[in-house]
Amino acid sequence: MRSDADLAVYVAARWPSLVREAVLLGVGPDEAADVAVDALARCRKRWRQVSHEHDPDAVVREELAWAASRRPTTPTESRERAAEDLLVLAPPTIRDLEQRARDSSRATLEKAAKVAVPLVLVAAGAGAYFATTGDGTKEPPSAPRETISQAATTHAENPAPGVVWYADGQLHLADRVVAVEGLTNMTRIGTGVVYGDEEGRVVHLRADGTRDLLGHTDPAAPVAASDESSWAAWVDTGTGALVVEQADTGEVVGTTEVAAAARVVAVDGTQVYFVDADGLQVYTPGTDPQLRPFLPGDMLDARARMTAFQGDQATIQVSPAFFSVVHALPGQGAQLSPDGRLVATRLPDGRVAIYDTASGHRLDSGLARTDDVVAFAPGRYLTMDYVVVSSAGVPTHDLELRTCRLRPTTCTTATRIPNTGGMPVLAR
Repeated sequence: MRSDADLAVYVAARWPSLVREAVLLGVGPDEAADVAVDALARCRKRWRQVSHEHDPDAVVREELAWAASRRPTTPTESRERAAEDLLVLAPPTIRDLEQRARDSSRATLEKAAKVAVPLVLVAAGAGAYFATTGDGTKEPPSAPRETISQAATTHAENPAPGVVWYADGQLHLADRVVAVEGLTNMTRIGTGVVYGDEEGRVVHLRADGTRDLLGHTDPAAPVAASDESSWAAWVDTGTGALVVEQADTGEVVGTTEVAAAARVVAVDGTQVYFVDADGLQVYTPGTDPQLRPFLPGDMLDARARMTAFQGDQATIQVSPAFFSVVHALPGQGAQLSPDGRLVATRLPDGRVAIYDTASGHRLDSGLARTDDVVAFAPGRYLTMDYVVVSSAGVPTHDLELRTCRLRPTTCTTATRIPNTGGMPVLAR
């Protein structure tokens, strides 16, 4: 694919500097190349988006810093000399990066299957660990996946590169427009999406228009999914069980019985968060599936090991999954960005507020007070996407699809959308 060819050129040009930068970040010289491969493997899946929308060097450095942070560090005073003396060998091939990504995914699944870490449950006057095995879990069924009619597609460049959006029965992917009726919510999975529709169908749609019917759920319940693991999760209306499926392959990762009126809140890595009559639960599928209580409270979202809860009616609480820091922020409802760096919410007056999850600081949203936001979605690398009714649209009252980069804040109106009364949807 073209994105792999572009990445191969990038790797050939940047490889020596990336390995040396890993050493400067505190990675031992014997592990520096391995860390650089980790970073590039994490970038490969979305390289087309990265190379078109962002500064590739900045994105790769961010992934390199993340990979380096997971290794033992060397003394600061020795790093510069070690980087100068480092002998850098040949760069990895695309096949090497592909294999590393597969190995990482397999290791993550094995870890989730073998390690069930009890989470701290905070209660008035006491704190206790709860860890209960999922006696209600079932073996994944092996039924063949059901397909539905292929959607009509046309080739067209997306006016908002990197933004997957839906309006007036048209789903806009990177370079195709796909005809889909009744879509109500969606999450990116690779170059396609997993979506829920007005009939309660849970569907995986590929970029070529091929659709796989994964199951059925309550039409009012958004389908939870994660591009990180390619998992989708929902409570099936037929069986009443919670189902977790690898959307891009059709493999059922796990199922478990849940109490009546259960709903899935989020999929984050190998964790599936849901609420039922017993409160907030977390389900970890695998060869040794685990089902255990989570913290009490109204969870809104979980992504990249960050969580967002509704505190009181006017406050959200945002923190890492292990609650080392909790930020109490003004807002009602919340969406976390895929990399967990941003949380977007609405203030009581309806305006959208954006916060940095690490510091809790409010960021400039790029919106004017006259902008009426119909839909919003925080993106990777400190970006925001909006569908806005703007006073500038008078007298046509068209909607505007805007993309914004934060720090510093710069916004662009990518396209106008006829305001026909339907609700536009931005992919998570």
